[in-house]
Amino acid sequence: MDYHLQNLRTGETVPLIPQRTLIGSADHATIRTAEGSPYLVAIAVRYPSGWAITGLTDDPGVMYNRQPLRVTQRVTPRKGDLFVIGEERFTVVTPRAEPAAPAFEDDPTPPPCFAYIRNPDGLEECRAVDHDLLFGRLEVCHVQLADSRLSRLSALLATHGGEWYIHSLSKKPVGRNRKPVLHLARVENGDELQIGPLVVRVEIRTSEVEEMEMPDSSDSMGWPDPPDVPSRHGGLPSTKTDFPESTDAPGDASGGPNLAALELAGQQLEQWMKSQHVTPPPQEGGLRGWLGAQRDRLRRFWFDTPETTAARSLRTGGRANEAFAVLDRAIRARPDSPELLRELYRLYEAVGLLDLCYRPLRQIEKMSEARGKPDTWVLETLARLCERLGKERPTMFDRAIAYWNKLETVTGTSYSRERTAAMARRALRDGGYVGDGT
Repeated sequence: MDYHLQNLRTGETVPLIPQRTLIGSADHATIRTAEGSPYLVAIAVRYPSGWAITGLTDDPGVMYNRQPLRVTQRVTPRKGDLFVIGEERFTVVTPRAEPAAPAFEDDPTPPPCFAYIRNPDGLEECRAVDHDLLFGRLEVCHVQLADSRLSRLSALLATHGGEWYIHSLSKKPVGRNRKPVLHLARVENGDELQIGPLVVRVEIRTSEVEEMEMPDSSDSMGWPDPPDVPSRHGGLPSTKTDFPESTDAPGDASGGPNLAALELAGQQLEQWMKSQHVTPPPQEGGLRGWLGAQRDRLRRFWFDTPETTAARSLRTGGRANEAFAVLDRAIRARPDSPELLRELYRLYEAVGLLDLCYRPLRQIEKMSEARGKPDTWVLETLARLCERLGKERPTMFDRAIAYWNKLETVTGTSYSRERTAAMARRALRDGGYVGDGT
C-alpha cells in the first residue's frame, strides 16, 4: 500500500518514498516543513514487514493523532491519520482502497543487538541496543559527538519486523562494510558501519543465545553478596541499599518509582563516592610499560556488564528503585567502573533527579583524567547538565562555561557559541544580558 501526506492548508499532496521519506525543515528533506520547525521531524520507510513513521525530534509541537511523537517512537500510518508539525497539519491519504494490515503491536521482538562504537580518539563504547539509536550532533541523539564530520542527524539504527536496519538521515551516505548506504540497508551480525568519524561494529545474537536471567525483586534483588574483602580504596563494599523503613516496595502506590526513597538512597551513595579517591594506573618503564600503554589505549573504556544490562532493563520497565539497588551494590564493589557510573547517571536523568546526576559524571571524568585520556562525551554532558542545574543554582553556569573551555582545549574545536549561550542563560537568570566580550 502506498501513502501520501496532504497539507491541509495548501492542499499539496506528496507521496511517501518507500526507501526514505524525510520530513522537516532541512534542505534535503523530502517533505519540507515551515521555516523554524525542527531540522528533521520524522522518517517514513516501507520495510518488508510494513510501513513505519519514526520520530526524530523532541519538539512538543510535533503530534501524531493528537499524541506527542517522541524521538525514535514509531507509528504505523493509516489513512486519515493526522500529523501536526507546529502550525502545519498533514493527513495521511491513499491513492486507492486500503487493505487490512496487521496491527503494529504484532511487530516481533528483534534479536539482541550490541553496538561497539569506536570514537575518533580510539576509545570504544559497547551498547546493548534496547531501543532504536539515533546518531548525530544534536542533543536529542543517543550517540552524540561534537564533530563537524558528523551531521546534525546522521543515522538511525532501528528495528522493524524482527530485523535491524541502518538508515542514512543526511546528505552524505553512511557506510556498511565499506559500501555506501544512501537510504537504508538491513544490518547483519558482524557488519561494520561508518557513520561520519564513528566506526560501529554490530553484533546480533541469535535466538539460541540464552538471555541473562533478571534478578528477583525480593531479598536484595537476588544478587549474591559480594565477598567481604576490602575495596581497593579502603573499607568494605556495602551489600545492601538502605531504603527508608517505611518503604515496603520499590515503587509507590501508583506502581511508579518511589522518588523520595530513591533520592535518599542516591544521596547516601553520593556521599560514599565523594570519599573514594581515583588513582592513576601504575606506570612501568621499558618495553613492558610501552606494551601496557598500548593495551590500555586499546582497551574498551565503556563496556556493558551484566549489572548495567539488568539495571537498564529494570529502568525501562519502570522499576527504577530496583535498578538503583543493582547499581548501588555493583558500584560499591567496583567503584572504578565507568560503565556502572554512566548507567547510574542515565537512571537519575530518566526519573528527573538532576541534582544527583553530577556526581557519577564527575567520577567518570576523574577516571578518564587518571588514564590520561579526557573523555569528550563526559565533558560535554557535564557542561549541558551544569547549564540545566544553573536554573536553580546560578553558580553551576560557571562550571558549565569551564567545561566548554576544557572541551575546546581537548578537541581543538571552538565552543564559543555554547559558552555565549551559557552566559546568556546566566544573565537571564540574574535579570540581565551580558555578551561574551568579543
